[in-house]
Parts: sequence; structure tokens; C-alpha cells
Amino acid sequence: MTENFDKQFISDMRSLLGENGAKAFFASYAEEPVCSLRVNTLKTKDIKDLFPDVSFSQVPWCKNAYYYPFSFRAGKTAAHLAGAYYIQEASATFPVTALDIKEGERVLDLCAAPGGKSTQIAELLNGTGLLVSNEIVPSRANALSQNIERLGVKNAVVLNADPRDLEDRFYGFFDKILVDAPCSGEGMFRKNQEAANERTADSPAICAARQREILKSAFRMLKKGGILVYSTCTFNKLENEENVAAILRECEYVQLYPIKTDIPQPELYDVNADKEIINGTVRIMPHLARGEGHFCARFIKTDGEEGKVRPLKRASNRAFDAAFKKFADKFLNIKPAADLFFGDYGYCAPADCPDLSRLRVLRAGVQLGQLVKDRFEPSHSSALSLKADEVKNVLSLEEGSEKATAYLMGETLPCDLEGWTLVTVGALPLGWGKASGGVLKNHLPKGLRINR
Repeated sequence: MTENFDKQFISDMRSLLGENGAKAFFASYAEEPVCSLRVNTLKTKDIKDLFPDVSFSQVPWCKNAYYYPFSFRAGKTAAHLAGAYYIQEASATFPVTALDIKEGERVLDLCAAPGGKSTQIAELLNGTGLLVSNEIVPSRANALSQNIERLGVKNAVVLNADPRDLEDRFYGFFDKILVDAPCSGEGMFRKNQEAANERTADSPAICAARQREILKSAFRMLKKGGILVYSTCTFNKLENEENVAAILRECEYVQLYPIKTDIPQPELYDVNADKEIINGTVRIMPHLARGEGHFCARFIKTDGEEGKVRPLKRASNRAFDAAFKKFADKFLNIKPAADLFFGDYGYCAPADCPDLSRLRVLRAGVQLGQLVKDRFEPSHSSALSLKADEVKNVLSLEEGSEKATAYLMGETLPCDLEGWTLVTVGALPLGWGKASGGVLKNHLPKGLRINR
């Protein structure tokens, strides 16, 4: 299999793993990549209840992640659109597991797109505390925001910012921080030959320098006693163990925090890693575990001043409030309220939301909807954040049924209800429709609609 890779990568892996280890590593590239997903516990508990005829097996290091057969078209189901699960490479679920999230914490995912790890964090927070998900690349930040919406996360703020522009604003603010850093992506090579083709001999060094700068910003935003997990989906020691050693030298009040795991670890050569680094880091290697590969290091901040972050200044809008109350009284069994406004759109911001002025904010909590003249129109985001029993009008469809397919295509449906109606697959919300005269007009956003 080595003929598919550049000489520098082959040499690096031999140096890292030794001849026998590298031989086993490259032999694994002849095997089929595994498929995996993570159940969104904010919406459902067991993937087997949704698809009883599909053979799932659990990912050992993440209790709600599962391997599934290649024949299962996981991205083509109504349940996927409804946010019941996130298609995520198995080894990518480990860094959040290592972060050891507790309910009520403030958590920052600094390099968050496309959102797999952010939504995993949100599930562990379980609607409490605060999640700030940031992505520096605008197009990727949009994808992140869409996935936060799809999985029905209510307590997240999505930002599009350079980490350096956040470090003073959020100094000493977060209990936990994840830095899943942009890297040379060697763990993607088995699934993506194009990624292998793009790698150059200089890629690891270029990435390592950028990663250290991101980590320095991140540690400034971590509170005393806070935990930071640094991860990459690459294998070279420059971006992994050597970066860890550099951070320990360069950052004040930072120590490695040991990670206990049953994941088989490779015997490394020429890493120059002391016992502290070995105990505080974990590698998932494709020849030793069912995953494409990840590196993970866990740090604790032992001292430092506590930052003072201004809370969000919450607002009200009389016209919006009146129109929304009229809608909620008629169609909802709960009474959320908007306290943050962008133009004609009202949001229900997270309880622990900080001041967001002068930041590029893509999402702050749940977008409830829009004021159109004197009428309130609910947003798709609000539909995905609700539970079926929180809405008075519900049209439940069956996964894979003709009616479910018709809704996903944007077609109208027969319906004997009146007014705004939550369309679900089982108990999972798909989106809004508006019923009148026995017909439900489809309000699924056009960009989400499918073709037969």
C-alpha cells in the first residue's frame, strides 16, 4: 500500500512505529474503512429502536457511538435530517470522551466545524451550561451552525472568529476547552486519497506552528483548574507529542492530565516522550483499533487569574413579543421567550450567554422565528429544537413511508389539522407545515429538500 503515499510520510511512519509497526499500519490501509455514527441523546436513546433491521455494534470508547454496515445509507434517512444521529468517524468521538464534560459547565470548542465534536459536547451538557462553538473559516462556520441546528442544540453560541480575537474577551472563562486543531490530516488518507495527494513534506511543520498559536490562545481562555483536550487526526510526532512538549515549555500553569483508556496503544520509536507525555496522551491507530486514527492530549491549568466576562444584555421587542405570544398560545404547550434580536429574527439565548457585541455570531441559542409585518412565522430551527409533546398540532409520519418521502421533497400532504403543525418522523421533528382546508403546506427549507 505504500505506493499511494509520498516518501516523507512513509519515512515518518517507519520512524514513529518501527519497521514491524509500520508494516502493520500500512497493511491496514488495504482494509475497508469502517462506517460509524453517534446517536444524538438529546433526541433519542437507541439507534436500534429507529432501525431494528440494521446490524449495529458499539464503538468501545463512546457509549452512544456505533459502527454500521456500508449498505446502510445513513445520510439518506428522515431520522438523519431530524437530527437523531450524527455520522462521525469512530476515533473522532474519543477527544470529547476524554474531556469528561459535566452538566452545567462552560465549554469552548475552538476549531469546531463541521460540528461532530460540538454536538457531542452538547449531548453531554444535556441542555445545561453553555457551549461556544467557533470556526475561523466562514463557509465551514455555516456548516457548523447548520449541524448545531439539525441536532436541536439549545444552549450553543456559534461564532466565526480568529482565536486571537477571542482570548481577551473570554479570558479565564471556560471550564473545558476542546482544540481539535487543523492538521495535516494523515488519519484521513484511507478514506480520502485526495487528502494524501495534498500532503507535502512541509505540511506537518506548517500545521504544528499554527496549532501552537491556537493552543496559546485557548489556554488564556481556560479558567484555573480547567481541562483542555488537544486533538488531531494525524499521526506524525511533530504535530502531536512534540507539540505537547512545546506547550508544556511555553505556557504558564499548564500540566498534562493523565488519560486512562483500554484502547491498544502503539509502541513508539524516536518520539523522545517522557512518562508524563505518554500518560497524558492517547493514540488511536487504524492497525490497532477500529477507527481511522486520532491523537489526543489532555491538559489541566493549575493557576491563573479568573476572568470577568460581561453577561449578555438581553433585549425585548414589543411587536415581536406580542406576535410570538399569539403564536405560542395557539400552537405550543410551552412558553419560550425571545431575548436577543438580529433584524426581524428573535432568539432564545442560552441562560449563561456572554456579551456578544462586536463578534460575528451565526447562532445564539434557538432562533424562534421572524416577525413578518405583524405576524410571527416560526423558523426551521425552532421546529428541530422542540419535542412532539411541546406542540399542539403534530403530524407523525413513518420512516421510509411515501408521506415522509413526499414531505422531504417539499410536497404538500393531506392533513385534518388547522394552522402551524410540527411534522415528525415517529417522535422526531422534521420541520413545520401549515394546514388549512385539509392540506398541509410544506415549510421545509428548500435547501434541505431531497430528490427521489
